[in-house]
Amino acid sequence: MSESPLVIGTRAASGLVAQLGGETCEVPAVALDSAWSAGPAIEEWRAATIEGPRASGVVVAVWPESPRPVALADQDLSQWVSAMEVPFALWFAALGAGAERCADGGQLVAVVDRADPKDAAGWGAETAVADAVTVMSRSLAEIHRHRSVRVHLVTSPARLAGSPNGTMHELVGAVALLLSNRGRAITSTVLHLSGVPR
Repeated sequence: MSESPLVIGTRAASGLVAQLGGETCEVPAVALDSAWSAGPAIEEWRAATIEGPRASGVVVAVWPESPRPVALADQDLSQWVSAMEVPFALWFAALGAGAERCADGGQLVAVVDRADPKDAAGWGAETAVADAVTVMSRSLAEIHRHRSVRVHLVTSPARLAGSPNGTMHELVGAVALLLSNRGRAITSTVLHLSGVPR
């Protein structure tokens, strides 16, 4: 990497943050109810985060603390809100803030949990969030294209497969490549990492 990145992430992403170094901005832990009463707190955090200095490399990793598979049929509304809507709202705020903090000509890399398709049973909420992050990343790439900001997405099943630290080097390597001077030749892209070896 040409310089240390700004890393916007949840506490669960501390291992990634530690290996990448750089400035960190912690995404707040919030609990949404059906009335979205914590919505203003998320918006206040986003607005405050946008005000910081720009960085040529920004990494966003909004990871849940301890993901566990749960069948959709076994989830009630409050569990769905916790597993899907809270991460979705935090990703929306963090990616938007990260894109604004990314300097002209810089790279933003989102790193999201995504189950391997053949192991996706029980990961419906996480898959929905990963799909939403994919769409948001592509949208932000288009929105910030005039500033020559490249928005990349790295997906990994490692944490969902029960290997939170075993493949961290793979994640760090992918992110470092995308943030490197060599990575500047890569236009906005999506990298799907394999995670745990089979």
